[in-house]
Amino acid sequence: MPIPLDVSFERTFSGTPKRIYQLLTEMGTSADAIWPFASQPFMRSAGPLVPGQTEEWHLGLHAVLESAEPEKSIVWRIDNEGVDGTHSFTIVQDGKKTTVIHRVRAELSDLDGRLLWKRVEDGHQRAIEGLFDKMGRVLKR
Repeated sequence: MPIPLDVSFERTFSGTPKRIYQLLTEMGTSADAIWPFASQPFMRSAGPLVPGQTEEWHLGLHAVLESAEPEKSIVWRIDNEGVDGTHSFTIVQDGKKTTVIHRVRAELSDLDGRLLWKRVEDGHQRAIEGLFDKMGRVLKR
């Protein structure tokens, strides 16, 4: 029986949705200014974000871009055995503040999915917190 997973992190910044979206789309490219851990690289296929074609790899996870709505959201479909779901970044503007929400929503299979999540859960949390910390520093420049 699949096990539901719904994990989210959010942080509010003083940057614009346009700038935050740009930083998120550059992750994993040579222009990446916000990925926090060189020893745990985040990589994505070259070129613009194209749903169904652009791929990403990090922490043993592989995903294919499901959708990208400029200044609003980026959704990746997780492509690992035992995991059926997505991870996404949503950008919400409220006056001069912008909140970024990272959310993983998936169904984990009893064995493969649970073992994969158990292996990456701590690293995922550190990566998102580090990403938000670094994004905050970059946006203050």
